[in-house]
Amino acid sequence: MKRPKLKKASKRMTCHKRFKIQKKVREHNKKLRKQAKKRGHKKPKKDIGIPNAAPFKEDILREAEQRKQRREELKQQQKLDRQKEQEKKRRQEANKKDARKEKPCEKASTTKPKANSEQQIDKNSKKFICKELKKVIEASDVVLEVLDARDPLGCRCPQVEQFVCQSDGGKPLLLVLNKIDLIPKENLEKWLHYLNQELPTIAFKSAMQIKDKSVQVKKVSKRGAAYVDLSRASLCFGGDCLLKLLQEYSVVKEKVIQVGVVGFPNVGKSSVVNSMKEMRACHVGPVRGLTRCMQIVHIDKQIKMLDSPSIIVAPSSSPLTLALRSTTTDVDSGNVLDSAAAILKPCSKQQIMMRYNISDYRNPLEFFTLLAQKRVMLKKGGVLNTEGAAKVLLSDWTGAKVSYYSRPPASWIPSSHLSTEALAAVKQAFNFEDLEEDNKSTLKASKYPNQTSSIAFQSPGFTDGIIDDTELPEEVLEKKSMEVSEDAEELSDEEDEVESEEESNTMANSKTVSEELAAKNAEWGKLPTGKQLNTKASDLDDAYDFNTDYI
Repeated sequence: MKRPKLKKASKRMTCHKRFKIQKKVREHNKKLRKQAKKRGHKKPKKDIGIPNAAPFKEDILREAEQRKQRREELKQQQKLDRQKEQEKKRRQEANKKDARKEKPCEKASTTKPKANSEQQIDKNSKKFICKELKKVIEASDVVLEVLDARDPLGCRCPQVEQFVCQSDGGKPLLLVLNKIDLIPKENLEKWLHYLNQELPTIAFKSAMQIKDKSVQVKKVSKRGAAYVDLSRASLCFGGDCLLKLLQEYSVVKEKVIQVGVVGFPNVGKSSVVNSMKEMRACHVGPVRGLTRCMQIVHIDKQIKMLDSPSIIVAPSSSPLTLALRSTTTDVDSGNVLDSAAAILKPCSKQQIMMRYNISDYRNPLEFFTLLAQKRVMLKKGGVLNTEGAAKVLLSDWTGAKVSYYSRPPASWIPSSHLSTEALAAVKQAFNFEDLEEDNKSTLKASKYPNQTSSIAFQSPGFTDGIIDDTELPEEVLEKKSMEVSEDAEELSDEEDEVESEEESNTMANSKTVSEELAAKNAEWGKLPTGKQLNTKASDLDDAYDFNTDYI
C-alpha cells in the first residue's frame, strides 16, 4: 500500500499569539527608554541654527566656517606629523638591525649601561628613596619634621634629626604636629608643652577640601540642593603660624629659603604642603608611601617647600612600629594578620569593641573574623576574608579614621641624638613666646573629640629610620635568614642526639625484658638457671606456636 503524503505544518500564527508578542515588544522598548532616561542618555537636540533676525549673522557664519577650516588643517597637520614619526621609527629600527648584524660581539657591552640606567631611574627602589630624602635635606635651609599627633614620639626619627643638625654646620629643625583634630584637647596641650621644651612645635591641621579650579563651590540652599561645604572641619588651622615663622626667618637670612618637609608614611607631609599653598599641588591619598621623589612648590616670593618621600623604617624595629610606619608595599609583602594583631595588643579591648561595634573576642584572629562578618567581607565560596578585615584595621589606624591618643612621658628627658649647640641655635632663630600664643589661638579655633570616644594607645617610642644607601633592609634580612639556618642546624643536631639517646634506652629496656623472661622460664623448668635469653622481644613474639595447646 502506498504511504500517503503528510501535510507540512502551517507557519501561520494565531492572532492571540501575534498580538501577545507585539505587546511584549512594546513593553520591552518602553523599559529600555526608561533606563536610558535614568542614565541621562537623551537624543541630541537639533541645531536650529542662527535666526535671520540675529545681528551680525554673516560675521558669525564666516567665523564658524573659518574655525571649521582651522580644525581640518590641524587634523591634516597632525596626520602628517604622525606619518613622519612612523617613518622615523622605521628608519631607527632598520639602523638598529644593521648595527646588530655588523657588530654582534658588542651586544653584551651595550646592554650593561642600559641596565644600570634603568636601575638608577627605578623610583620604587629603597635606594632611590634614600637618595631623594638626602637631596631634600641637603637642599633645604629649614627642615619640617611632620608628626602624627596621635603618636608624636613614634613619628620622630633620631637618625634624620641628627643628620639635619649635623649637615652644613646645623640647620634649624621644626616639628609640625599634624592631625590635631583626632586627639583630645588636654592630651594635645600636654604634648605641645613636652615637645616645645626641646624643639619649636607648631599645632597644625591640614585642609580636607583644597581649592581647585575644576571644582565650583556652590552656596548652601535651604531646599537641600547638592553643594560643596567648606565648613570648619574642612579648613586648615596652624597655617598662619607656620607661614609667619618661615617669613620671619627669611627676613633674617635676607634670601629665598627652601623648606624641606620630611616624615614617616601617612603623617601628612603632602597635605601640609597643599594646605600652605591652598591648592592641590602635591598628590595625596590613603596609600602609604605615595610620594616617591622630590617636588618643589612655591608658597610665595620668599618661601619654597620641598616635598620628600617617606623615611624608610629599619627592619629591626618592633612589629608594632613596622605595622604603623611602613609603606603599603612592605605591609602587603609581609603577613598582614601579624601586623594588624600587633596594633590590637597595646589597646584596650573594651574601647576596640565599642569602636567597631563587635562582641567580645579572645584573640586577634577571632576579632578579624567578627569584623569580616560584620562588614560582610567574603572570599570565593563564602569564606570570611580575615586578611581583608586586617587591611581595614591597618588603613583605619594609619589614615585619619580612628581617633586614638598616646600620653607623653611623665618627666621630660632630653634626646641623646641632639646636641645642646644645635638646640641653642634653633631657639635663637625662632621666637618661642609668639609661637606659644599662636598655638593657643589654634587650639581655641579647632574642634576635638572627647576622651571617652578616643582609644588610649601606648607609644613604642622613637622609630629608627634608614638614610644611608649602605643600610639596606635586604642585608638585615640575609643576616636573619643565616641565623635561622644556624638555629635550624643546631635543632637538627639536638634532635639527632635525642634520637640516639632514645634508641639506647630502647635497647637497654629490651635487654632488661629478655633477662626477666629468662629468669621466669628458668623458674618454670624450661631453661636451666644462669642461662640468659639472647633473643629480642620481636623474636619471642614470632616463636610462639599456636598449634600446640598449653595447659
